[in-house]
Amino acid sequence: MIESLTVKNFALIKEAHIDFKNNLNVLTGETGSGKSILIGSINLALGMRASKDYIRDENEDTVVSICFDIKNEELKSYIKELDIPMEDDKVIIYRKISNDKNIAKINDEPSTLAKIKDITEKLIDIYGQHDSESLRKNARHIEFLDDFIGVDVVAKKKVIEKLLDNVKKAKEKLKFYNLDEKMRLREIDILKYEIEELENAKLKEGEEEELSDSFKIASNESLTNAFNILQESKFDYAVREIKDAIKYDNSLSNIYESLKDVENIVSDSIKEISNKIDDYDIDEAMYKTMEERLDFIRRILSKYNNSITEANSQLNIKKERINELLNYDEEKKKAEDNLQKSVEELDKAATELSELRKKYKDVFIEKLLFELNDLGFSDAKFDIDISKKQEVTKDGFDDVVFMISLNTGEKLKPLSDVASGGELSRIMLSIKTILSNTYGTDTLIFDEIDAGISGITATKVSYKLDRIARNHQVILITHLPQIAAMADNHFVIEKKVSDNKTLTTIKELDENGMIEEIGRLISSDGNLTENVIANAKELKELARKEKNK
Repeated sequence: MIESLTVKNFALIKEAHIDFKNNLNVLTGETGSGKSILIGSINLALGMRASKDYIRDENEDTVVSICFDIKNEELKSYIKELDIPMEDDKVIIYRKISNDKNIAKINDEPSTLAKIKDITEKLIDIYGQHDSESLRKNARHIEFLDDFIGVDVVAKKKVIEKLLDNVKKAKEKLKFYNLDEKMRLREIDILKYEIEELENAKLKEGEEEELSDSFKIASNESLTNAFNILQESKFDYAVREIKDAIKYDNSLSNIYESLKDVENIVSDSIKEISNKIDDYDIDEAMYKTMEERLDFIRRILSKYNNSITEANSQLNIKKERINELLNYDEEKKKAEDNLQKSVEELDKAATELSELRKKYKDVFIEKLLFELNDLGFSDAKFDIDISKKQEVTKDGFDDVVFMISLNTGEKLKPLSDVASGGELSRIMLSIKTILSNTYGTDTLIFDEIDAGISGITATKVSYKLDRIARNHQVILITHLPQIAAMADNHFVIEKKVSDNKTLTTIKELDENGMIEEIGRLISSDGNLTENVIANAKELKELARKEKNK
C-alpha cells in the first residue's frame, strides 16, 4: 500500500505531504483545485516521463517521493531479485526534476524509469478519468479477459512470443533459397573466393599488433642517426685538448673531470645503441615480407570491422552458407519443413491460448453480471464473442469483443455501441472489482470513477468501492457526497491565492471536517445550512451502517 506521498514544487503544489491509510481514502475539492494534479504527481513517481512544465518555480527542484509498505511475500521476493535493498519492508521511489537534469531512485539507489514502472505496476493500478472510454475499443477487451485469467495466459503468451520469433527466423532462412541457378552459382563463386582468402590468411589474435610494432622499429632511422651523430661528435678530441690546457691553467681540472665523465657516458651509450641496431637489423627481403603481411592483414580485416574474431566468425558462416548452396535442394527442403513445423507449433500454441480464454469466459461473465446487478443493471445480459483472426500476433489469433444488453428486450450488441458515459463508468468499476480480486495489486486509484452518475446509482457505487477497500487500499477522487461519506480517511484539496500566486493545499479532515465537506458537496451554493449539515450527518451515518454489515 501507499504509506505516504511527498510533493514539492509540482504545478500548483508548493509543498504537500499525505499519509495515506488502509481501506478507502477519499479526496475532494472544488473544480480546478488541483485534484488531478495530485494524481499527476503520483504518476510521475510511478515512472511517467518528466516535463519541465511540471516545475512550478524554475529556481527550485521539483521533487516527488512515494513510500510503499510491502506486505506481499511474492512481491518482496521479486524486489529482492532486482537487487533492490529493502529495510522494514519499505520501497521509496524518489524523483527530482530540474531544468538541467532528472534523477530517479529506488531506496536511495539510482534507477531507470523502466525499472520503476516494472515494480510499481505490480504495486498499484490507476483508473483515470477517461479510462472508461477505453471500453469502446475492442482491443482493450482481450486485455481485461487475459488479466482476469492471470498467470496461465502470461505463460502461454511467452510461448507464443518465442514461436513467433521462430517463424520469423524460419521465413528469413527460407529467403536464402529464393535464388535462380545463375544467382546460386555466382554466390558459390564469391563464397569460395572469400573462404579461400580467409583460410589462407591464417589470422591469429595479436599478430597485427606484433607486426605493427616490429615494422615501426624496423622502419625507424632515428637510432642510426643518433649513432652517427654521436660517432661524429669527436668528443674525445675535446677532452684531450682540455687535458693539454691544464698544463697552463690548473683551474681547468674540474672541467676536465666533468668532461671525462661525460665522455664515458657517451662511449657507453654508443655501444648500447650499436647493440640495439644489431638487434633490429632486418634485411631488405625480410622487411618487404613484413610490410606485405601487415598490409594483407589490414586489408582482410577492413572487410570485417577490423576484428579477427569477426573474421573467423564470418568464415564459419560462409562455410555453412556454401554448404547450403552446394546442397541446395536438400537444404531448401529442410528450411521449408522447419517453417512448416514452426507455423504448426505457433498455431497449436495460439489454439491452446484460445481454449484457455473460452474456458474462463463463462466465469468472467458470471462474475461481471453479479457486479453489474450490484450497480443497478438488474436486467443486463453480457457475453464475450471470441472469433479467430487470420494472423497470429503476440496475443494469439483471438478477436475478443464484449457484448452487452442493459435493458430488457434489447439484443446483445458490442459494448462500444451501447453504453453511455455513466454506464461505462459503472461497467469499468465492475471489471476493476473482479480484476482486483484476481491479481494481488495492493492499491487501486480511481480518478473520478463517478463521472456521469448520481442518485441511487451513486450510492450503489459507494457500496461497491467500500467492499473493494476492505481487501485493498483504495484512493479516489470524487465530487459525489454519497461516495465521500463512505470514506475511511478523507482529504480535502483546496486552491488558494497568496502573494499573487495560486497554490494547492491538501489536508486530512477529522470527523467534523468530513461532515462539513460532505455538506459542501451536497449544497448547491456552498452554504452550510442546518439542513445541509443534517443531510451530511445522515449520509455519514448510513455509510457507517453499511460498513458494519
